[in-house]
Amino acid sequence: MKKLLLVVGIAVLASYPVTAGAGVDDKLVPLLQGQSAVHLFSVSGVTTAGGLGTFFSCTSSSPETVLVSVELFGEEGGAACNDASAVAVSVAPGATVMFATQNVNSAFFTAQLLTPVPVYLGVGSARILATVKKGLLCTAFLADAYAAPPTSMASLNVVGRKGQK
Repeated sequence: MKKLLLVVGIAVLASYPVTAGAGVDDKLVPLLQGQSAVHLFSVSGVTTAGGLGTFFSCTSSSPETVLVSVELFGEEGGAACNDASAVAVSVAPGATVMFATQNVNSAFFTAQLLTPVPVYLGVGSARILATVKKGLLCTAFLADAYAAPPTSMASLNVVGRKGQK
């Protein structure tokens, strides 16, 4: 009888669904080049498909140099599509950095690629990470990645980590 209860108990536990904690709302934020980071902003509608790329522009209003990065997620959530620490950029006070989800033309020649090769994202999400809690101003937009100047652009909402108001 004890063995039967043990087997039934294990079967019940094994059938219990486990939810993955990864995704744009994951509480675990990766270190940025060995430094603690915080999740400042979230962006939905990230796309890398059909000639469109997503671009993230951030300007530091912090009095100190800040490490900034963008972490990408596919439409199903899960683990990040890129290594946020590897693509982190040091931004001086008042300086601006731009990140891109795919190869870009001369219109955005200073953009930092978020993946070594383009990753297809029909519709995904991203979170903007930094080594400061305040002092970063960011925007995100979709643009034609292959025309200079871009023939199409659309802004994406950048939402604070605590949600949209």
